Amino acid sequence: MGRAVTIHDDIHISGTLSADTITLPSSTVAAASVAAGAGVEATKLQQQYSKFYAQESDTTSVTEDYCIHCVHGSTGTVVAFEAGSVTACAGAATITVDLHKDGASILTAAITLDSSNAAYTPEAGTIDSAAIADSDVLEVVVVATAGGGTVGKGVYASCIIREDPD
Repeated sequence: MGRAVTIHDDIHISGTLSADTITLPSSTVAAASVAAGAGVEATKLQQQYSKFYAQESDTTSVTEDYCIHCVHGSTGTVVAFEAGSVTACAGAATITVDLHKDGASILTAAITLDSSNAAYTPEAGTIDSAAIADSDVLEVVVVATAGGGTVGKGVYASCIIREDPD
């Protein structure tokens, strides 16, 4: 191997730079440095998904479990989860919305929608266990309870997920 040369000034190369190997310092290549048509393979990129779950807007919300995502990346993170309803509950009625990974809740507590919540205003859940991995299944779990009141209509939930490539 030859002797390393250190240059302490800027360098401009108007032709092509080629090397057998090159080591770039971290944070050297920014998104703006990658050409729009570069064709970077999906296996080299982190993917972000926004998953949405909803019951019919004009129908009283019902209890149900619904799978919203199956993880295909090697690892990943649940970034955010929120839920709301098109029409708020009245009286003592409640709707709880939880996010499960492989059958177990990953929130510190299910989101509770009741008469104090405004229509079309989602409530954020607090994620207790954000890590996900290949083959994990994410499921929205809704429990609607009349409790002497009127259950709201059109419950919905949104989940933001980031997955690393295989």
